[in-house]
Amino acid sequence: MKSIAIITGASSGIGREFVKQLDGQFDEIWGIGLGQEALDKVKEETKTSFVGLELDLTKEENFEKIVKMLEEEKPNVKFLANCSGFGKFGRYDEINIKDSANMVDLNCKALVLMTEYVLPFMSEGASIVEIASVAGFQPIPYMAVYGASKAFVVSYARAINQELKSRKIKVTCVCPFWTKTAFFDRAKDTKATNEVVSYYAAMYKAEDVVRKAIKDSKKGKELSICGFIARSQVRLVSISPKKFVMATWIRQQKLKKKYKNK
Repeated sequence: MKSIAIITGASSGIGREFVKQLDGQFDEIWGIGLGQEALDKVKEETKTSFVGLELDLTKEENFEKIVKMLEEEKPNVKFLANCSGFGKFGRYDEINIKDSANMVDLNCKALVLMTEYVLPFMSEGASIVEIASVAGFQPIPYMAVYGASKAFVVSYARAINQELKSRKIKVTCVCPFWTKTAFFDRAKDTKATNEVVSYYAAMYKAEDVVRKAIKDSKKGKELSICGFIARSQVRLVSISPKKFVMATWIRQQKLKKKYKNK
């Protein structure tokens, strides 16, 4: 039985970096993402046998294809990284309602479906990485749905990690801070006339976030947060009144002034 890793969001960003850093550690890697050309490029750059699956995970019918592959090949899935996801910057009425719903579908629903469809094919010693965000520890005005979706991931990942202890399968919730990826291109593509996010306390590299995530996963850590600033923020918002946390965010981004007459 061949050992495989499954990575969603494998065509770019953090997902692509997982493929790169896990290359050579498994018999095969299944990479799920959007853009066949991008997936073909990943395959060219990967030494391990790579199966690129162009699937939109906001469409539930695509999970039937994944389940069918799993049932036919019956692989030993040793590593699953759920990296698919996106965010949007703007006030609720500046973000298309369908985009907001798709955020929930991809960031939450698809993550749960991938996890629970793949689990029957995982055995003792396997690892799951769920990509959340530092945003999951606080409510974020003008990124409301994104922050809420990541709060769901944090809660789900930590809870299911406890449920899987009897099977000796480890779940690590990875919570990146601002990370230099194509995330921002999609996040800024809204009706917002203001630059919603203009202040970044820190900007991390995807390779550093993934390197720490893999290291923390091997250690069986429940949370993986890359960088002193990111860890400090999580600690601070965890002990601070949420009203104060939101007011601080609005002040840092000058959002009260930007939306004064709107």
